[in-house]
Amino acid sequence: MHKIKKYIKNKKIILIIIAIMLFLICIVFGIPQITRQIIKRQIENRPIIEYEIKNKIDSKSYQIVVKVNNVNGIESVKYINSKNKEVQVNSNGKLIVALDYIAQDNNDYEFRIKVKGKDETIETLHFEIPRIKGNYTLNNGIYVNEPDLNNYNKNYTRYLNVDDNGNLVPGNWISQEKSNEWYNYKNNQWANIYVEKNGLETYYVWIPRYCFKLDQENQKSDVKFIDIYNNYTDENGNVTQWDELEKEGYQVPEAFEFNNIQIPGYWATKYTEGERDTYTINFDAVASKTKIKIQGISIDTTETVAKYTYAINGNIVNESTAPENFEYEMSTENKNVLNVTAVNANGEVIGSMTKECTQAKVNTPDLSAFDKDTTFYVTYDDEGKEHNTIPLAKDAPQNWYDYADSKWANVVTRNNGLEIYYTWIPRYEFKLDQTSQRSSINFIDGTGNETSKGYQIPEAFWVDKNGDGNKDADEQLTGYWAMKYTLGSETAPIFDTEVTATSSSIRTNGITGASVADGQVYKYYINGEYKGEKSTSTDTFEFTGLSANTKYTVLVEIRNSADEYVGSVVKQISTIDANKPDLNGFNADNTYYVLYDNDGNETIGDKIKNDGSNMPSNWYDYSSNKWANIVVKEGSMTMYYTWIPRYEFRVNSSQYQQLATARTEVRFLSGTSKDTDTGYQIPEAFTFNGQDLTGYWAMKYTLGE
Repeated sequence: MHKIKKYIKNKKIILIIIAIMLFLICIVFGIPQITRQIIKRQIENRPIIEYEIKNKIDSKSYQIVVKVNNVNGIESVKYINSKNKEVQVNSNGKLIVALDYIAQDNNDYEFRIKVKGKDETIETLHFEIPRIKGNYTLNNGIYVNEPDLNNYNKNYTRYLNVDDNGNLVPGNWISQEKSNEWYNYKNNQWANIYVEKNGLETYYVWIPRYCFKLDQENQKSDVKFIDIYNNYTDENGNVTQWDELEKEGYQVPEAFEFNNIQIPGYWATKYTEGERDTYTINFDAVASKTKIKIQGISIDTTETVAKYTYAINGNIVNESTAPENFEYEMSTENKNVLNVTAVNANGEVIGSMTKECTQAKVNTPDLSAFDKDTTFYVTYDDEGKEHNTIPLAKDAPQNWYDYADSKWANVVTRNNGLEIYYTWIPRYEFKLDQTSQRSSINFIDGTGNETSKGYQIPEAFWVDKNGDGNKDADEQLTGYWAMKYTLGSETAPIFDTEVTATSSSIRTNGITGASVADGQVYKYYINGEYKGEKSTSTDTFEFTGLSANTKYTVLVEIRNSADEYVGSVVKQISTIDANKPDLNGFNADNTYYVLYDNDGNETIGDKIKNDGSNMPSNWYDYSSNKWANIVVKEGSMTMYYTWIPRYEFRVNSSQYQQLATARTEVRFLSGTSKDTDTGYQIPEAFTFNGQDLTGYWAMKYTLGE
């Protein structure tokens, strides 16, 4: 055993030695090859000669590193150095050769390069300090580099012009044309701009590239505006090169060079208003489907405001002497930029506020949980009057909601006198603005959880279905319905009506309820279609020409004399005739039809036939509360019976608390159906010996012994 352990131990040592040897082989042979291939790939797309600036020596001379590249290897490089001597560097096949070199701005230099396996070639290196090309043009009689506005947001930056009194007054936004008098450097009128975002205001002035020479004797300086190469062009187009200017004692300020890059000019900050506890001016911006609204303008300053300007996308569209709400009809599908600026009597800016405004795109209200026949869209007209007669089963009104116009989606559910109003809260993010004491809201499409900077999503849009505390994707809501308020009561409806039906008609039997009053108008709808109106609560209304065995939704809308919504009644009922009286159990020789006229006068008709084939046409009409009656005469006995067809019923107010208003609503059933509507029940009398009955004959009274 000891020998085996020793062998294993020695074997481990041997393996370690082998691994080290393999690693060394890779270092000696493999890794240099790999590195060489990487370097080859890196320089394949590079120019054969290039340079990198290291240091600035003087205004024209720079210390650079010249790099010669070739994938085949460099044999030698010959060049003339700064002391005008030829230098040859033997490179022995290196892929990259780096040479220290001193070059002057905007000059060409020759390098004679011998590439491995090829003849010697001449490569010219053009050395030039990096420059941002300006636009050096003649303006108002003087050549000057035009102001560079590329790095400014066109929605928040505007030109500042100088009026005849020397006041800086706001001009167009830089997305628009500049004024010809924006600047005139010949007359010392410099280019100024004004940048404002979220109420933070900053003023800038453009400093074009120039050179200067001090006049010690007269204690002043001579300034010439120059191009990016430091050359000067006078108003006649005559050019003076920099070499000559430099000899005359001119120099270029260091501010026109940044990280070895020459610039045509720069914007200098004149001053910044800085952040404030309150905004000088503020407003609310709203984009509805067809227009932009600027409203709720507030001003916080002791200065006197002479004028307010309203701008959309850089164009002033309105002016006023006092803050006012303003609407502008336009397409709002894309983002728009709004601005309100307050100026004093001199036209100078007192305060400005710019806001981006996009049409609110909200998640469509989810109506899947509502009964589409007994739930109705709620809209409000321009006078604030409510309208709510279109059921969800029909298309929504065109003006149902517009969240950008603060018009939220509302519905009302109706069930046996109970009205419950809901409003749709679409998914949104919000941020509190402590300065304006307002909250900003952005609606969120779908169930996304990404928020804008500083915003958060309310917890109400998350339902922890599995109880694990994690906000899973399938637990996020596109929105939710919030209950606003409830009208009426199932046990005490403020308005009510009884409805009865035949196979082709439905009749309402007047309007009752605690809120019935004089001057009301009762408008009748069936399945959302207007059919007529009554002005008296006791009037009946009949819907005719209906399909048999079809459920209909009847709506009675009550409005007052000012056409304001007061309440409604909604009933659902099917078109069905009461079950036909069954005469089979009676003796046809002594049983007679009984008829009553409109005044209640009785007439004894013909003897019955058990199959009912000879029943009078006006014998009964259950939709008009005209029930089927018969009389049986046996000797001295006369017995009256009434046919009670199968029905379902419900009590629509409390019989215990409101006896005076307690009513029972009855709906007839077809055949021996056991299907009942919500809240209804079938009397036990329609079941006998375990059999369901289509109806039964109830004895009214008996005459004689």
